[in-house]
Amino acid sequence: MSHRTHRTALKRRRERHCLVQALGQAAFYAAAATLAGGLVRKLLHLAHMSASSC
Repeated sequence: MSHRTHRTALKRRRERHCLVQALGQAAFYAAAATLAGGLVRKLLHLAHMSASSC
Protein backbone atom coordinates (compact mmCIF):
# COMPACT_ATOMS: atom_id res chain seq x y z
CA MET A 1 0.00 0.00 0.00
CA SER A 2 2.66 2.48 1.04
CA HIS A 3 4.81 1.44 -1.92
CA ARG A 4 2.08 2.43 -4.38
CA THR A 5 1.71 5.86 -2.72
CA HIS A 6 5.45 6.38 -2.93
CA ARG A 7 5.41 5.65 -6.64
CA THR A 8 2.69 8.28 -7.32
CA ALA A 9 4.69 10.80 -5.28
CA LEU A 10 7.72 10.12 -7.47
CA LYS A 11 5.59 10.53 -10.58
CA ARG A 12 4.24 13.82 -9.27
CA ARG A 13 7.75 15.02 -8.48
CA ARG A 14 8.90 14.12 -12.00
CA GLU A 15 5.96 16.06 -13.51
CA ARG A 16 6.81 19.07 -11.37
CA HIS A 17 10.44 18.82 -12.46
CA CYS A 18 9.36 18.81 -16.12
CA LEU A 19 7.17 21.84 -15.51
CA VAL A 20 10.01 23.72 -13.80
CA GLN A 21 12.33 22.78 -16.66
CA ALA A 22 9.80 23.99 -19.24
CA LEU A 23 9.34 27.28 -17.38
CA GLY A 24 13.10 27.74 -17.18
CA GLN A 25 13.42 27.07 -20.90
CA ALA A 26 10.64 29.57 -21.67
CA ALA A 27 12.35 32.20 -19.52
CA PHE A 28 15.65 31.52 -21.29
CA TYR A 29 14.06 31.88 -24.72
CA ALA A 30 12.31 35.10 -23.65
CA ALA A 31 15.62 36.52 -22.41
CA ALA A 32 17.38 35.44 -25.61
CA ALA A 33 14.64 37.02 -27.73
CA THR A 34 14.88 40.27 -25.75
CA LEU A 35 18.65 40.32 -26.16
CA ALA A 36 18.38 39.58 -29.87
CA GLY A 37 15.75 42.32 -30.27
CA GLY A 38 17.99 44.80 -28.46
CA LEU A 39 20.97 43.89 -30.63
CA VAL A 40 18.94 44.20 -33.84
CA ARG A 41 17.62 47.60 -32.71
CA LYS A 42 21.16 48.73 -31.92
CA LEU A 43 22.45 47.52 -35.28
CA LEU A 44 19.61 49.24 -37.13
CA HIS A 45 20.30 52.44 -35.22
CA LEU A 46 24.01 52.25 -36.07
CA ALA A 47 23.22 51.53 -39.72
CA HIS A 48 20.83 54.49 -39.84
CA MET A 49 23.44 56.77 -38.22
CA SER A 50 26.16 55.73 -40.68
CA ALA A 51 23.78 56.06 -43.66
CA SER A 52 22.67 59.56 -42.66
CA SER A 53 26.26 60.73 -42.16
CA CYS A 54 27.23 59.81 -45.75
